[in-house]
Amino acid sequence: MLKKVASAAICCNFLLILFNCAPEAPRSNPLDPDWNASDNRASISGAVFTRYQPASPLENAVVQLLPGGAMALTGPTGSFQFNSLNPGSYQLIAQKEDYVADTVTVTVAAGSVEGVNFFLNALPQLQSAVFYSEHIDQWWPGEIYQAFLAVTLSDPDGSADIDSLAFLVPTLGFSKSFQQSGRPDSFFVEIENLELPQSDLQQLIEQESYVTITDRAGASVTGGPFFLRRIIEDAPLPLSPSNLQPVSAFPNLEWEPFSLAFEFTFVAQVFRISAGLPVLIHTAAGLPEEQVSYSFPDSLSSGTYFWTIGVRDNLNNFSRSKEASFVVP
Repeated sequence: MLKKVASAAICCNFLLILFNCAPEAPRSNPLDPDWNASDNRASISGAVFTRYQPASPLENAVVQLLPGGAMALTGPTGSFQFNSLNPGSYQLIAQKEDYVADTVTVTVAAGSVEGVNFFLNALPQLQSAVFYSEHIDQWWPGEIYQAFLAVTLSDPDGSADIDSLAFLVPTLGFSKSFQQSGRPDSFFVEIENLELPQSDLQQLIEQESYVTITDRAGASVTGGPFFLRRIIEDAPLPLSPSNLQPVSAFPNLEWEPFSLAFEFTFVAQVFRISAGLPVLIHTAAGLPEEQVSYSFPDSLSSGTYFWTIGVRDNLNNFSRSKEASFVVP
């Protein structure tokens, strides 16, 4: 009998030791008083960068978590984190002013930490725009009326990210592509009167015009409206020298007194005829409106020349006279 009791005691002690040494089973039952919900929660972390290499972190980007609507604001390293998430699928939206927002879907398991990075495309920005007209009077082939819209742009992804620009006048159903000027961030579009309905540049006056800028990724922004305010129809009349008149190497250019209903300055230009083509050799701009003559400051070599006198207002609109020719023997 004592042997049976001793054997039973030894067996019970062995089972107790075995039970105490066994690893604790996961407590996934919320009714268990020792259940810890954080053991089953997940996390999502990551960072927001610029689109192109070398990618740079974006500070003050907003990352939103759906469902729930929680938001995180990125710091200097572009990082963000959402903790204590229930297992399941989430949508994350990263956005920052002047960048294209991006959305990803992430599925997290219990206790997991998922990583996700965003690479946002920066939108090109319009920095400046000047919309002005030019009236060029000339002996041949005749008067020209044209308008120019010159713009400068910026793009955090670099000027090479700018793919195309389009000029739009919705009320006229008119559009035209821009051309790049001397700098990679500068563009212009030239509109001639013959391109417009009824071949009349006056149709642009006070019409809403817009610029659509598209980058390499296909994102676009539209700037405007821009307005052409004035076309200067009149031009000053050059007096002397003219008609191939022989002059000294320091000619004095004279024109008729001229007035307009708005402020302006004169612009005198001198061209040399070289191989049958005109070459601009001198421009004197900003001459006061009461001025009626201009003395050429440098010595001209022998040859055939012509000069023009024009006016420019404070909106950059310009009107130029016909050519007046002279000869330096």
